Amino acid sequence: MEQLRDLAIRLALGESVGDDLPIAAAYALTGGFDSPALRELAGLSKGQPREAVDLFRQAMEELGWAVPDESAARLHLMRKAASDLLAGRGDPEDLAHEIYWQACYSGLPGLRAVGDRFLELYAGWGAMYDQPDGAVAAMKATAKSFLHDHPG
Repeated sequence: MEQLRDLAIRLALGESVGDDLPIAAAYALTGGFDSPALRELAGLSKGQPREAVDLFRQAMEELGWAVPDESAARLHLMRKAASDLLAGRGDPEDLAHEIYWQACYSGLPGLRAVGDRFLELYAGWGAMYDQPDGAVAAMKATAKSFLHDHPG
């Protein structure tokens, strides 16, 4: 299901995913997920991206996971990066930058302060590099606070 959710996020952000959808639907079916639109989507061939996108949206609705709007997709990516930061998956500097970037383009005014804080931490990374443990601890504390204030 993770692959379908990732495709839904990419679709919400305006990426072209139509050709990837039939194979993702086939994998979802073999993984135990099922819906009429998902079965139909799995039967499409490449070269039918518009039809695939329509069926994908319908399948996601049938599965109970609607394709989010752009703001919700960006918030999802921010939460994922914050979770990865807390779990130690990935480079803290890159994850802080990802959170900042998504906040800037989310269109959600409440996230501006979050993005600004991560920008501060990201921009200060070089200055604090002689104390990377402190920088990472500050990023993790900010990520934890963000996740608390913006649960999934």
